Amino acid sequence: MIKLVVGLGNPGKKYDGTRHNIGRRLVESLRASPIAVSWLVTDSYMNESGIEVARASKYKNIASEEVLVVLDEFQLPLRKVSILYKGSDGGHNGLKSVLEHLGTQNVPRLRIGIGPLPEHDDPANFVLERFSNAERPVLEQLMPKFEEAIALSVEKGLDAAMNKYNGILLA
Repeated sequence: MIKLVVGLGNPGKKYDGTRHNIGRRLVESLRASPIAVSWLVTDSYMNESGIEVARASKYKNIASEEVLVVLDEFQLPLRKVSILYKGSDGGHNGLKSVLEHLGTQNVPRLRIGIGPLPEHDDPANFVLERFSNAERPVLEQLMPKFEEAIALSVEKGLDAAMNKYNGILLA
């Protein structure tokens, strides 16, 4: 059962609307919802987010398997999500920090597609870009579906959310 939902991103206006902040944006939008869970938007930069996640989970006595990390994934197209029980960081520095500070790869995660990464683009620059004019309306249309995926993960469990959302393109 998920007890803590963490939205990864970078703090400050400079990063508002960037691809890397999609997890942060989603959790901020769900904070006021009636879903019975603790919400956490990290105040540290992405690469140091694990410190806050570990501190919060320890303070609230929440096991790593009860933490859902919501983050961006440039290897997935914009219309896809991937929900996993555990795994490696996949090259994502924010998730790497979380896994290191929790001391395990057994941390559920909901990856939100922000790709595809254009050929020859530097991933570090790509994730810090804002969504294009063509992508913004698509993103706004998808935000409620991403929120539903998070809510379903919390309320009905990861299996229910995985069965509904993994492997499909959201419309």
